[in-house]
Amino acid sequence: MTNKSWLLTLTIFYLLFSGGQQALAQNADIGKVKAALTSVNTNYGQAFAKGDSSLFLNSYTADACLLPANSPTICGQQGQLAFFKFAYRSGVRNIIFNTLDLYGLTDEYVTEQGNYEMFGANNNTLGKGKYLVLWKKTSGGWKMFRDMFNSNTPAVR
Repeated sequence: MTNKSWLLTLTIFYLLFSGGQQALAQNADIGKVKAALTSVNTNYGQAFAKGDSSLFLNSYTADACLLPANSPTICGQQGQLAFFKFAYRSGVRNIIFNTLDLYGLTDEYVTEQGNYEMFGANNNTLGKGKYLVLWKKTSGGWKMFRDMFNSNTPAVR
């Protein structure tokens, strides 16, 4: 084997091996991030079960925006609190989230795609839908930064 072919072989081996290590590390990171997001999502649902707006607010960054369907964008903690109170008065007592996938993981952001189901006081289903959340890593952990969601129920015309 010539020096050039030996060097090329070593270079290809290194690129293949180091790329595999990066993929393994990223998968481990995604697992940790998904667990952190699941914890926040669980607390979000429990905010309604307990009637505790602080759990709800702690799920979001202070400058977060909610982007509900058929409604203006709601930004900031006052808007978040108003949204929580409206949903709670409307009978929401739990929300369960199912993460389908995570996209674009960086040191600061990740996007989550999933489905949700809302429940009332007697554990009756109030509705199902889907969401996209842009999460931001903060000093307090992963928090929702942009939260877009809509119902699977067809619009009434």
